[in-house]
Amino acid sequence: MLKNLILTVCLFLCLTRVDAQRRKPAGPPAAPHLEELPQRPLDTLPTDDPETKVILYSNNTWSFYRPSLRTLDSLPVYAQHWDTSQVFAYKSIEYADLPPVIDLKIVKDLSEFTPPVVGNVLSKYGPRRRRNHNGVDIPLKVGEPIRAAFDGRVRYAKYNTGGFGNLVIVRHPNGLETWHAHLSKLNVQVNEYVKTGQVIGFSGNTGRSRGPHLHFEMRYCDQTFDPEFIIDFPTGCLKYQTFALEKSFFNIHSRASEILEEDDDDFPLLASAEGDSTTTSTDILARIAEAQNKEKAESQRSTLSQSTAVYHTIRSGDMLGKLAIKYGVSIDQICRLNKISRTTILQLGRKLRIK
Repeated sequence: MLKNLILTVCLFLCLTRVDAQRRKPAGPPAAPHLEELPQRPLDTLPTDDPETKVILYSNNTWSFYRPSLRTLDSLPVYAQHWDTSQVFAYKSIEYADLPPVIDLKIVKDLSEFTPPVVGNVLSKYGPRRRRNHNGVDIPLKVGEPIRAAFDGRVRYAKYNTGGFGNLVIVRHPNGLETWHAHLSKLNVQVNEYVKTGQVIGFSGNTGRSRGPHLHFEMRYCDQTFDPEFIIDFPTGCLKYQTFALEKSFFNIHSRASEILEEDDDDFPLLASAEGDSTTTSTDILARIAEAQNKEKAESQRSTLSQSTAVYHTIRSGDMLGKLAIKYGVSIDQICRLNKISRTTILQLGRKLRIK
């Protein structure tokens, strides 16, 4: 009897404990994420830029407010051919569709321009053997600020697997697009409006790059042209407020590939400094100046050589052996200077360089 009573009490206590655990509160609920909280504007703060304000929200977040930039919403340039996932947005417009000359209104006032960076151009725009360099390269230290050249809207801002690395593309009200590649960090998002001088990212070495630098392009309807037509990068000055952009300035192969084509031969200066923590942008610029001085000296030697060159016009009966004896040089030298062989037929009237 006592044994049965003890068992009954134990069973009752166990059931009571289980029931108490069921009724025990589960603890305080998890704190909601900031984006889940109601976002109500609380206050507006001024900034150094009279056209830019900061809005404070009830969920402890904030955002920039630029009333003047919101007027860009109504422009067709931000409604048509607006692709935030692909680098090329004007695939339906071909090179042949463009007019002979585009009257490009760049700025009304010079205060509407800020150089993306200031520095010497290491690799210029133009053909590189079998490839084309569609922009300019400016060596920098990792982490230097890259700024928007003009007011505009961010069309593309993410890592690009085609070689650009972290890439920001800003489209401006006149239809011009500026491309900023190899960034170490992005500082903007797609569809964000930016003002001239605003930091859109930081220089880096991402993507197909052999040293920290900014690869900068200017495009119109996806077609590239030389940014140095418009910007003087060593001084940071804008060359024109209105620019006659001729169709002939475009590279017809601008959309030949979505892969960035860099000229690797231009990058030994950068690559040599990549692992050296003591190397500064001043050091890199000094190396560039040294290389440019060397190139200038070689060009002067070549010009001097051309001015003292000796030529002979082929007449009837002339042969390489006779010419070599007459001028006191070897047949091999004549062949090398004129890129011919010993068996090349010498046509009457042709000029051969002798020395």
